[in-house]
Amino acid sequence: MTGSKRKHRHGIYRLYAPIYDRFMAPSFADGHSKMYNSLGLKKGDNLLEVGVGTGISLTHVPKDIKVEAIDYSEPMLVKARNRQDRGEFVADINFQQMDAHVLEFDTNQFDHCVVAHTLAVVAEPEVVLKEIVRVTKPSGLIAIVNHYKDKKGIISTLWNPFRKRLGLGKHVDFKDIITKCGLEILSEERVNSFTTHTKMIVCKNP
Repeated sequence: MTGSKRKHRHGIYRLYAPIYDRFMAPSFADGHSKMYNSLGLKKGDNLLEVGVGTGISLTHVPKDIKVEAIDYSEPMLVKARNRQDRGEFVADINFQQMDAHVLEFDTNQFDHCVVAHTLAVVAEPEVVLKEIVRVTKPSGLIAIVNHYKDKKGIISTLWNPFRKRLGLGKHVDFKDIITKCGLEILSEERVNSFTTHTKMIVCKNP
């Protein structure tokens, strides 16, 4: 895994890993299902999921699809690999520990990419999204699921530093970074989650 001077708050996920599937993952199921359904997958498609966590999202991937699934947290990946060993996935999935700021894949390698509840917790969301754009083929789809608000309120501003320390993410202007990365927004859809203002934004790579 490529080294970096960025400050990654991944240690907290060592604590979350044992309880994630029971207490957090169920509330993400709607977003996970919708982001994979939004891709219009075809047999043989090669996908990337950034920030796969314990792998619960991969139960929504059909067979005959290949997925490279990455996360920075090894304890989360241990849970994901255990789920794979139990036969919970039908797709062809390869797990790797990797820094999403420096994706170790070729340019235009993937047909599509998904990233759920991850861009708000990385050190530099725009850098990560630019890397996702780089490794996704032209005209490929990029589905982003995350807590989303157009503007920060007073409460959000005060809560933001604590959210970051707890590994729950920070306020990110997704439309701004999507525009900066040259992506075309195809659709926006509210998804059910334990937090309000969670959306799926589907973009098309230039």
